[in-house]
Parts: sequence; C-alpha cells; structure tokens
Amino acid sequence: MDFSTMKNKIEQGDYGNGSNAAAELYEDVLLTFDNCRSFNVEGEVVDEATNVFVLVPLVFAKACEEVMRSSGSSTPRGKRI
Repeated sequence: MDFSTMKNKIEQGDYGNGSNAAAELYEDVLLTFDNCRSFNVEGEVVDEATNVFVLVPLVFAKACEEVMRSSGSSTPRGKRI
C-alpha cells in the first residue's frame, strides 16, 4: 500500500461510506508504514518515515474529510474536520 494508491481509492470511492470508510482508510495508512519498515533498509527511508508519521493524524483527518465529502456524508453538526 502507498499514499498514491490510497488517494486513487478515495477519488474512486473504493473505501465506501461513513465510519467503515474511515476505518478502511486508517488500516491502509497503517499498512503503508508497515510496508515502509518491511521494504526499506534500516537507517534510510525508515528514519524519514518516522518523521512523517508524526503528521499522520492531520493527513488522516483530511483524508477522512474527503471520503465523507465524496460519499455525500457530513461531519457531525456540519463541522469540518
């Protein structure tokens, strides 16, 4: 799994709707970092990935917002994430 694939899945509506979509997206985010650790030599890209990992909550929130928007759902009380 990689971020480009996740973006395509969001744009194509492959994650579905609502909380199930958010859960599937989150699983893919975690899988992306697992893949990073599995397929890269320690001390190289993995170190950079851990720096990026700090940004995951923000990126995840924005991706969830996009999934909700593309599925026609809204956030509670119409608030943006």
